[in-house]
Amino acid sequence: MAPMELILGLIALFLTITLPGYFLTLGFFPNKNEIDSIERLTFSLVFSISFLPALVLIENQLLGIPIDFASSIATLLLIIIIGLFTWMVRTQKISVPNILYYIMPKIEKKDAVDLFFFSVFKNKK
Repeated sequence: MAPMELILGLIALFLTITLPGYFLTLGFFPNKNEIDSIERLTFSLVFSISFLPALVLIENQLLGIPIDFASSIATLLLIIIIGLFTWMVRTQKISVPNILYYIMPKIEKKDAVDLFFFSVFKNKK
């Protein structure tokens, strides 16, 4: 195996293990003061390691979707989109009907967690 393939594989593994869980933690804990960065990282790992395989298995068993690369990536993107949408609704970044706020309580924009890559770029200015 070439070193470049190994490096790309490790990057893909790291992103698969952290990224879906990170967006789910944004949806579950959008307030800055709820959890700190170490807890957010821990929850990211736990959520990714538990939700992604469970969802792929449910898709396979109940819907008959075969477990392959495409279905796994689609499930990974689905988890990311759900977490991002929940975060955007709760932090009032997008407008939705008020009935949805009974399910997902909103928080003030000033108290919301910034997305990681936005906060990195914001600090460099």
